[in-house]
Amino acid sequence: MITEGVTPSLHIDYKNTTIKQYHKEGRSLRTETTINNTYVFRIGKRLTNLPALREIGYTANRRLLRVQRLSHDPITGADALAAITSPVTTAAGTRVPGLRFADQRSHALLSALLVFRLQPYGFTNGDLRTLAAELRGLDPGGVSAGQMTYDLRRLKTRNLITRIEGTHRYRVTDHGLDTAKFLTCVQDRILRTGLAELNSPAPAPGRLSSAATAYRAAVDTLTTAALFVA
Repeated sequence: MITEGVTPSLHIDYKNTTIKQYHKEGRSLRTETTINNTYVFRIGKRLTNLPALREIGYTANRRLLRVQRLSHDPITGADALAAITSPVTTAAGTRVPGLRFADQRSHALLSALLVFRLQPYGFTNGDLRTLAAELRGLDPGGVSAGQMTYDLRRLKTRNLITRIEGTHRYRVTDHGLDTAKFLTCVQDRILRTGLAELNSPAPAPGRLSSAATAYRAAVDTLTTAALFVA
């Protein structure tokens, strides 16, 4: 509970050990661990054991901060995903559509960015058009330069690619490589694989399908018990 005008603090207790986290003088976050019984960690009370106790305290503090950082990251991740998949409006007022996740055209574009031969010297409109069309199972001649210009604008607006100054060539940014690799791997290795398993009529279900069945059974059991009690 956070009360207005009161500085909140966090307390975590484990037997005789306490972690306290608070804002020091309202300017910085302080995390401190107090160990009141060293034998809980099978360590004696002699001063020679101080380095071992210090390491336990530092490890606990680092684990807490790591969990807090990870719990905050999804907020930033949601914004990053929206920036890629949702439409954006440029400073000039131009509306640029997003790269919809799991959309075949968007997926082909992101997959094409990972092709190694595009990395050393960049690529042209025609280079990317050919690759993206092949990944979609289309004849490159059936994809116009205007359509690819539209796609290049979607990539460039999101800083996935950048234009090489003084040329008509583009280069994939570091952000573009990382983003394309992550999104394509999620779609190819997790979504498709998982959905294929869940929809498979095979007599020997995989772990995901078995877990889904067990979950449904648990819900059914809970529902039956609730109705019986009522």
